[in-house]
Amino acid sequence: MATVCKKVVTVTTPGDCVDVLVTDYGVAVNPKRPDLIECLDKAGIQHVTVQELQEKAYSLVGTPDELEWEDKVTAVLEARDGTILM
Repeated sequence: MATVCKKVVTVTTPGDCVDVLVTDYGVAVNPKRPDLIECLDKAGIQHVTVQELQEKAYSLVGTPDELEWEDKVTAVLEARDGTILM
């Protein structure tokens, strides 16, 4: 089951590039996109915050354990704009 985590160790798309997160348990809009929030409101489409989706996920599957790994870089990922994702 997918979950929404507070911290991640692999980034494939920076969060500020994501406008809407859709899950089986709700739709969350990036708070930097009030225009989309307004559109959803006008269309009568319910939405929640990302934090609410996270709380729902944790209530269903529990809080994930902290990851343990060695400090060994295995890959470097570059975004479309040339930014190195960490």
